Amino acid sequence: MAEATPEITLQIYAQALENLEKAYDILHTPYSNFMVESTKILVSPDYPVEIRINIGVVLRNILIEQWELIQPSRKVIRELLLNGLVMNVSNMPIIELISSIIVSIIVLDPSHIWPSPLMELLNWMDDINAVESSLELFLQLFGRLSETNGEHQNLLKEIVPSVLEKGFGIFAQPELNEMLREKILLMVYLVLRSISFADGTDNSLVNKCMDNTFQIWMSLFLSALQTSPKSHIFIKKLVLKILIVIFRDFGVYSRKSLAISLIPIWKFFNSITQLYIGHIVYQIDVDHIDALFVEEAKELPISNQRIINLRNDIEYKYLNEDDDYENHIEGLCAYSIELITILVTKPALYNLIKFGTFPLLNTLSTFLTATKEQEKQWVKDPSYFILNDEEELLQKSVRTLALKLINDMIEKYGDQFIQQILIVGEKLILNRDEKEFIDLAQSIISKLNFQELKGQQSKDFDQDSVMQFMKGSIITINNNHYLKSFIQKRKETGYLLLGSFSEDIIVFQQKHQSTFDIKKCMQNILYELEKQNSHSLQARAIWSTTRYSDLISHQFKELFVPLFESVIVYLDSKFPITLRIISVKALGNYASKIHKYSIPFEYKQEFMESVLTVLQEATQDQMISILESTIHLVKFSPNLATTLAKSGSKVLLQFFSVFHSEQSVIKPFNELIVRICQCKEAYPYIFEVIPIQLFKVFCPFILDCFQVFYEDVHKIQDKSKIKQSDITLMSAIMNITSTFIKFCSDSKAQDAFINLLPSMVNLILINEDPQLQVHTSQCLKNFIIIETGQILKMNLVQDVMKVNLKLLEVSQNSANESASLFAGNLVMITINNLLDGNPDLNLLKAVVFKIYRSRMPSTVQSLVLVYARMIIEKPKESIAFLTSWSIDNRMALKVLIDKWLLQQPLFRGKGTKNATFSALMKLFLVKDKTLENLLVIGYNPSHQNINSDVYAPFKILSLLIRCLDNEIVPCKQENVDQQQEDDRLEVDNDDDDFNDKRYQDQVDVDLEKIKDDEDQDIADRFAVFFRHLSIQLLDPKEKKDKGLADLETGSTLYMSEFLDFNQEVGEECDETTEEDLTYLKDPCLNINLVDTLKEFFTNLQKNDQEYFKFCLRHLLKEDILLLQKHIKLNS
Repeated sequence: MAEATPEITLQIYAQALENLEKAYDILHTPYSNFMVESTKILVSPDYPVEIRINIGVVLRNILIEQWELIQPSRKVIRELLLNGLVMNVSNMPIIELISSIIVSIIVLDPSHIWPSPLMELLNWMDDINAVESSLELFLQLFGRLSETNGEHQNLLKEIVPSVLEKGFGIFAQPELNEMLREKILLMVYLVLRSISFADGTDNSLVNKCMDNTFQIWMSLFLSALQTSPKSHIFIKKLVLKILIVIFRDFGVYSRKSLAISLIPIWKFFNSITQLYIGHIVYQIDVDHIDALFVEEAKELPISNQRIINLRNDIEYKYLNEDDDYENHIEGLCAYSIELITILVTKPALYNLIKFGTFPLLNTLSTFLTATKEQEKQWVKDPSYFILNDEEELLQKSVRTLALKLINDMIEKYGDQFIQQILIVGEKLILNRDEKEFIDLAQSIISKLNFQELKGQQSKDFDQDSVMQFMKGSIITINNNHYLKSFIQKRKETGYLLLGSFSEDIIVFQQKHQSTFDIKKCMQNILYELEKQNSHSLQARAIWSTTRYSDLISHQFKELFVPLFESVIVYLDSKFPITLRIISVKALGNYASKIHKYSIPFEYKQEFMESVLTVLQEATQDQMISILESTIHLVKFSPNLATTLAKSGSKVLLQFFSVFHSEQSVIKPFNELIVRICQCKEAYPYIFEVIPIQLFKVFCPFILDCFQVFYEDVHKIQDKSKIKQSDITLMSAIMNITSTFIKFCSDSKAQDAFINLLPSMVNLILINEDPQLQVHTSQCLKNFIIIETGQILKMNLVQDVMKVNLKLLEVSQNSANESASLFAGNLVMITINNLLDGNPDLNLLKAVVFKIYRSRMPSTVQSLVLVYARMIIEKPKESIAFLTSWSIDNRMALKVLIDKWLLQQPLFRGKGTKNATFSALMKLFLVKDKTLENLLVIGYNPSHQNINSDVYAPFKILSLLIRCLDNEIVPCKQENVDQQQEDDRLEVDNDDDDFNDKRYQDQVDVDLEKIKDDEDQDIADRFAVFFRHLSIQLLDPKEKKDKGLADLETGSTLYMSEFLDFNQEVGEECDETTEEDLTYLKDPCLNINLVDTLKEFFTNLQKNDQEYFKFCLRHLLKEDILLLQKHIKLNS
C-alpha cells in the first residue's frame, strides 16, 4: 500500500479544508501512514502554527473515529504526541490542541497503557519552564475524568497520588507565578472531583490517593484563607471550591477534619463581609474599600466589576460549569456561604455550631444586603417582588444563598435560632447601635452552657471565641457619604429577614414570650412609609406587611386601615413601577382581610384608576398578580367594582383584545369580569354604551365580532380552514358573553342579546371546535335561564333541542368529547324551562348513549346528573323507562348504572355529590327486581376487569359506605386545620385544644339482631343470576368478564389510583354545575350528605334488617371495616 509523504498529506488537508462538506470523505485516504504523517506535521515546529492548528482540529475528530482501525500506528502516534508536548513548550495553542487529542485517546485506550507516560510527564514538571505545558494536559485529563463517574478507576489509582504530591511540591516553589498556582489548584479541584465517586464505596481507593498529601494540602488551604481578604482573590475562590468538594463529596474521608477546619473557615467568612459591602454592594474599587469604614465624607472610586473575570478565564476554560456571578469577589462570597451551609448540616458539628448560630446569623444578615445592581434591576423588573418563596430561592445570588442557609438553620436549630432572627431583624429595622447589640449578644451568649462542649474535637471553641465571632460579624460604615444609604439598606434587610420567615416567627411568638413586638414593627413600617426613603426599602416594607396580614387580622385589625391608606399613596405614577405593583398586591391582600373580617373602613374610590394604570404598564407575567389583587379589591367593595367599570371599561376591553388567547392571563381576567358583573351598579358601565361615554365597551364589541365571524363561517365551505386565531377569539368572546348573560338583569342589556340568539344556535350546529362549542352552549344555557319567554316567542325550542342532540352526538374524534363538557347542564335547563319539566324521550336516550361512549369523568358527571334528578323524583318510572330499550344489546339501565358507579368517585361538587348519592340511596331502597338482578362491574376499588360482575345493590351499598368515610374524614381534618390555624394566630387562645371525637356520632347497628335463617328469603329475589355468582363474588381467580369490554380498554381513568376514594380532597368544585343546581332549586343541594347517609343506614337497620344483613354479607371485608369506623356494628 502506498505511503503518504508530508507533501501529499498537506495537499489532502488543503483539499479537505477547501471543501468542508466533503472533508470526511477526502480524509479517508488509502495511505496507511496518513495518520502518522498528520501527527508529525501537528507536533513539528517546522510548519507554520496556523497550518498545524487547522490540521490538528480536523485530525482530532478523524483520529478518534478511526482509533480502533489503526492498531499498527497507535504506539507511534502516542509517542509523537507526548514528544510534541516537549517540542512545543512555549506554544500554548499547540500544547492545548495536542493535550486534547491525548486526553481523547486516553479515555479510549486500556488503562494500563498510560500510567508510565503520565508519570514521565509529572517528572518533567520539575523543570519550571515545562510546568504550564504539563499542567495543560492534566487539567484537560482530569476535566474529562471528573465527568466519567469512576470509569477509569485503575488509571486514577495509579496516577492521582503522584499528581497530588507533585502538585503540592510545585505550588510551594516561591518562583512560581500566580497564574500557575491557580492552575495547580484548579487541577487539584478536578482531581478530587474525579475520585469523589469512591468515598464510602471504595475507601481503599480514596485512602491510596489522598493519605500521603491530604493533611499538607488542608494546611495550605486553611492558611490561604487567613491571609488578607483582598489578596489572591481567585486563589481563595478556588480553595473554597476545593473545600466544598472535600466536605460535601468526601463525607467519610473528611470527617476527622471537620472540627479543626470550622474555626479558620468561620473567621474567613466573617472577614469578607467588608469586601462584600464595599465591592459588591457599593461597587467600590478594592483598593479603596477601607475608606468606607473610616470617618470621612467623600465618594470612593468605582470599579468595573467585570475586570477580574476578563483577566482570569481559566475557570471557564476547564470547567463545564458557570458561576453566574458578576465577578470573583461575588463568587468568593457565594462559595463561602455554600461551604458554611455544608458544615452546618454536618451532625458532627451540631453541638459546636449551635453555640455560634447568633454570630453566624449576624454575618449572614450582611450578605442579605441588596446590591446597587439588584436595586437597579428591581426598578426595571419588578419580578422579584411577585415571586413566591420557592421561585425566589431559585434566583442565583449571594442574597438567596444566605436566605437558603438561614432556612436550613431554622430546620436544624429551631426556636433558639428564630429568637435570634427576631433580635437581628429588630436591630436592622430600628438601626440599633452596634455596641448596644454587642452588649445584648454578650448577655445571651453568657447564658449558654459551654460545658457541653467538653470532649469535642475543637478545644478553641468557647464563650470568648464565640464573642470574637460576634464582634467580627459587625459591619459599621463611618463614611458619611454612604451612611444614609447603608442605614436604609439595613432596614430593607431587616424587613426581608422578618418577612421571609414570618410563618416560623408567628409560630414562635405563639409558643413563647418574646420582647419582639410585631405590632410595633408594623407601626414602624407605617412611619417608614411616610418618609422619603429609597424605593426598594418602601417596597420591601410594604411586602413584609403582607407576610403578617393573617396575624394582623386576628390581633391588630386597627392597623389595616392606616396601612391601606398609606400604601394607596404609592400608586402614584411618580413612583417606579416596582413600588406600584407591590402596592397593588398589598392592597389586594389587605382588602381580602378587611372583607373577611368585616372591618369598617372609609376610603376614596379614585385609587382604582391608578390600579388600572399599573395594569397597563405591567408586563404579561406581572399582570397575573395585579389581576388577582384587583379581584380581591372588587370583592371587597361594590363601590370599587363600579369605579373600576366606570373608569376602566375601555382599558379592560383593550386588555381582552390583546390577551384573549393567553390562558394564564385570561383566566384571572375572566374572574375579574365575573366579580364586576355581580355588582348591579357596575354592570351597565362595563357592558353597555353609557351616554356620557364616547367609546365602545363590551356590548358593541361582542356584537360586531360575532357578526363578522358568523358571516365568515358561512362563506367557508370547509370548516377546518377557519383560522384558529378567529376560533380562539370567538371562544374567548363566547366565554365572556356567557358571563354577561348570566348576570344580566337590565332589559336594555337583555335586548342586546336577542339578535344574537338565532345565530348562536346555528353556530353550535355547524361548528366542530370543542372549545367554541363549550362556551357557546354555555351562552345558550344562560340565555335560556334569563330569556325563556323570548325563546318561546321566537319559536326556537326545536332549534335548542337540535343543539342538545348535537352536543350529545358521539364524535369520531375522542378529543372532541370536551365539547360536551356541560351538555348535561344544558339538558337539565332545557327540560326545566322549555319542556315544562317533561323530558323528551329521544333526548333522554341520547343522554344514555353519550354516557355509554364518554370517557371523561366531567362529561359523565353532568349527564348522570340528569338521571339522578329524575330518579330522586320518580325512581320506579325512571327504572321502567331504562329497562324498556337497549344499546348494543345492553339494557339502557345497565349502561347507565355501569358507568355511573364506575365514575362516581370522581364526581366533584357538593350539589353533584348530594344529588347522585341521594339517587343511589333511592335506587337501593326501591328494591326493583330488575335492578336487584342486574350485574354490574365489581365493587372492588381497584376496578380491575377480572371478576367484574356483581349485583348492583351490592356495588351501590359499597359506594355509599365509602362515601360516608370519604366525607367524614376530610370534614374532621378541615376542622382540625382551621382550629390549628386559629390557635397559631390567636395567642390569647393558645390553651384551646381540638378534640377529635371520631366516634361520638356513631350510628348503632346490631348485626346480632338480624337472624341468619331469614337470608334465604332475600336470596330468592336474586335467584335469576345468583347461580352465576354464588359465593365466588369475592374470588378474583374465577371470573373473567370484561365489563364494558373494549369501551374501557386502555382508559387510565379506571386505574385504582384514580378511583380510590382516598384521593386528595379539596379539589376545585364545578362551580357551573353548582350554580345550575341552585337555579333549579335542586332539593338535594343543601342537605348534609354525612347526616343523610347516617340516617340512611339507621333507617335501613331499623326498617329492613334482613335485607341490610344480606347485602353486608356480600361486601368485601374492607367495606365492613370502613363501615365500622363510623357505625357501631355488633357481630
